[in-house]
Amino acid sequence: MAQNTYISLNVVPIGANVLMEIDGLADEPIWQEAQSINVHTIGGANFVDGQTTVTIKALSNKHETFFLFTWADPTHSLSHLPIEKVSTGWKVVENGFYEFDEQSHYEDKFAVMLSKTCNSGADGTAHLGKTPFHDKPSNWHGKGYHASVDNKVRDLWHWKAVRTNDMILADDNFIGPLTKVLSGQRRYSAGYLPDGKESGAYVMNWLWYSPNGVIPKRLPKDALYEGDIIPWFGSKPYKKDDDHYPIGTRLPSVLYRSNRFEGDRADVRARGQWKNGQWTLELVRKNMTPSVHDVALEHGTCMWVSAFDHSQIAHTRHNLAISLKYIL
Repeated sequence: MAQNTYISLNVVPIGANVLMEIDGLADEPIWQEAQSINVHTIGGANFVDGQTTVTIKALSNKHETFFLFTWADPTHSLSHLPIEKVSTGWKVVENGFYEFDEQSHYEDKFAVMLSKTCNSGADGTAHLGKTPFHDKPSNWHGKGYHASVDNKVRDLWHWKAVRTNDMILADDNFIGPLTKVLSGQRRYSAGYLPDGKESGAYVMNWLWYSPNGVIPKRLPKDALYEGDIIPWFGSKPYKKDDDHYPIGTRLPSVLYRSNRFEGDRADVRARGQWKNGQWTLELVRKNMTPSVHDVALEHGTCMWVSAFDHSQIAHTRHNLAISLKYIL
């Protein structure tokens, strides 16, 4: 591997008895002592000049690896496609969601990709343009697809400030080979898929999406509810007779069907905190998992990071991989 294809991140060893709280505060003394690297990322919607620098630290107790990511984000974005009461019913508040490229009414997010190799173009998984694969559907937004055309799996952790943060998780996904096109499928995901799960889910709080209007699945039991998500047990099935909300009322669109994921999709614990124009995100995962969709955390594993500022897919990016160097 050529020397200029990656930058190194030292993973500092810690004892198994060192208590690490995944709370997004990073107030453990060991974090203050750990070495850090800065990765300049570009091309993201809504960031100042589309750029933000991500500061990264890593620790490992030989069983798990802990990561600390911080990045500048001037806006704390927790409004995820709210639904608004209008004269004809309810409508999704959006500015690009119909093309799967929402850049206004979306939550902040952060993504981490892992691979066994450090090649450019996100290790060959980024395929740009509206129709990068001639035998597959064009994408709606014109930006491209993620897929592993070499049939090797890349791990992808997707932390979401509304949908997964209260679960204390990042959504454990993967990039694999191109999937089959399903009949009636409006959004083709190429090789980007979630890991399997045994239970737990968040869903959108509407029956069928239409830019012209939606019918909510559930309404909060508390008519003055002001949370970022609607909990299942704090809500009731939608009935038109119960819909007394005045025009202009906005409700969250994210509905928790249970508290959190269980199974492979819950392998990555994560918690973020926003303060004074900066996100601080802590993540931890076991170095080895039994999942075929996970990449081992070990010496030489390659990593890429991306930040999203209230955008659905328009994230920042960087070219050189980050190579994990476990210090013995």
